[in-house]
Amino acid sequence: MMLEKLKKFTPKNLASLIIFALIYFYLLYIFKPSLVFLNTTVTGGDTGSHNYVFYYLKKTFPSIHAWSHDWYYGFPFLYFYPPLLYVFGILLSYFIADNISFKLITLLGTFILPLTSYLCFRILNKNSIPEIAGILSLFFLFLEQYTIYGGNIPSTLAGEFSYSFSFSLFWLFIALMKKGTEENRHLILNTLLLSLMILSHPIPVMVSLVVMPFFLFLNFKKNLFYIIKVYVLAFIFTSWWSFPFLFYLDYSSPMVWKKFIRVSDIFPLSLVPLKIFALVSAVYGFLKRDKSIMLLLFIGVINLFFYLLLDNSKIWNTRFLPFFTMSCILMSTYFIGIILKNMKHNFFFLLLIVIGSILFINSKLKFIPFWIKWNYEGFERKQSWVEVKALFDYLKTLPFGRVMWEYTPEYGKFGTPRVLELIPMFSGKPTVEGLLIESALSAPFHFIIQAETTFTPTTPNFGFRYPSFNMKKAVEHMRFMGIRYFIAYTDEVKKEADKVLPKIGKVGNFAIYEIPQAKLIEPLFDFQVKSEKNNWKSQAIEWFIKDELSKPIIFSEKKIEKPKIKNIKCQLIKFAPDEITFYTEGVRIPHIVKVSYFPKWKVEGGEGPYFVSPSFMVVIPQREVVKIKWEY
Repeated sequence: MMLEKLKKFTPKNLASLIIFALIYFYLLYIFKPSLVFLNTTVTGGDTGSHNYVFYYLKKTFPSIHAWSHDWYYGFPFLYFYPPLLYVFGILLSYFIADNISFKLITLLGTFILPLTSYLCFRILNKNSIPEIAGILSLFFLFLEQYTIYGGNIPSTLAGEFSYSFSFSLFWLFIALMKKGTEENRHLILNTLLLSLMILSHPIPVMVSLVVMPFFLFLNFKKNLFYIIKVYVLAFIFTSWWSFPFLFYLDYSSPMVWKKFIRVSDIFPLSLVPLKIFALVSAVYGFLKRDKSIMLLLFIGVINLFFYLLLDNSKIWNTRFLPFFTMSCILMSTYFIGIILKNMKHNFFFLLLIVIGSILFINSKLKFIPFWIKWNYEGFERKQSWVEVKALFDYLKTLPFGRVMWEYTPEYGKFGTPRVLELIPMFSGKPTVEGLLIESALSAPFHFIIQAETTFTPTTPNFGFRYPSFNMKKAVEHMRFMGIRYFIAYTDEVKKEADKVLPKIGKVGNFAIYEIPQAKLIEPLFDFQVKSEKNNWKSQAIEWFIKDELSKPIIFSEKKIEKPKIKNIKCQLIKFAPDEITFYTEGVRIPHIVKVSYFPKWKVEGGEGPYFVSPSFMVVIPQREVVKIKWEY
């Protein structure tokens, strides 16, 4: 048996092994295992904030869905962000350190792309040289033209590692779907691949859907039934996550993306030769009616169409550009393969191509090696870590309360400008800014306050104009939103904060202030009631911008009476991820609970919860002690 396998092992197989050994040797050389396996907290861009998601999932595991108070006044944890890679990391962390397991999952998409590219082309064209696809995938991975769109190494380092994993699986899935529709095979394998994509990132899944008409055009009746089976089965297998995602989607934040287009992103100089080869391949494939090339061409054209035309959408148009780029690279593989096929000793030339490609890519690198070192050496290896670590330690000593902080790019020296989003992880205090913006119904209101507390706001687009810096107004908003502490860093903001807030501490360059009378639960004496639920999110945003804080809007079909008694004592008893308990003298008087509204909160000892502007809950106690419980 072993001898038979050895006899089948040809020089071609040996060349393939050498090629992939060189590819992965180069990837390991760039990513430095000595840094990846260093037990430090990975940082850089959004990646640093993803540490919290991993940290919190390990606390709730094996439960995936949960509630977290730690970001954005509370948000439904992993309802609107795919959990697969974090789950992989959690399982791995039972054998190795948490920090190392998390680092490893951030690299999965990058390391499997050469392999899935090879398999994709091997399936699409049996007469091709699929090793070329694996080699040329390096040109995409090491593309430094863009750093956040997804798929390439800079995007992965910026935090798009889930996208990268799903993106890498996409090319194998599309190739197997072609083979599956032609031969009526691979149903389970295609279902599995699609399920992994769904649980990793939604964009490649959306792209796969818009590619399916290509297969319907080839054979509508036969392929329609196969496609339906794959997508229905994948939805069933992932329904534990995908169904809640779709069902509760209305309770995510209403983010809007403006399109961003650069010609240099479409035609990076480093890829111009490959784009030319891709064009030749497209023409040749079209004339020869080569279905594989026409499939790649369709993927490229449809994604370029979305990139150029998608605007004011919940999906950023740039997310589709990596599919155009990669489809061009795979089409260029076809052209290069035709040339090599007609050459003697073509695998010798393949070795020259892989070595030449690696040397060329390495000579053109500008920032990737530095960024890899910056990320994987971790927060703890930064010279400024001592200062921010001292802040985290100081916050631990304070009584419980939400923390708001001035945003400034100066925090980048700590590892990422988002470093203070890890306050819950390092200090045990909730903060009002985090990573998963679309997951948080309260996110728009946070960023309004952020604009009032910093001269360098991030201003994500929710479809409204942000206010200018105004610390006095910010204090009113923070008090209303139940924020107890504010942290300033720059001299300009500290100067303004000193005028309106009592300073309670100083750590390095950080100044810590306390907002008086900031409460998480209090009786609501004046309000308006609206039974109309259409556009309730936009109405709440408009109410907040108009600064009508004294008269919140309760959205309820029930008639709610305004209280006549004003002097009511109310005390928070418990504030846990799955339970909020409070005591009140105001039975049958509405109380505002300053936690983001979500339908899975249920009240014991009262009515509600009802949605109240800006994004909180109102309950009407029927007894002195009221519990609001999270329904798992």
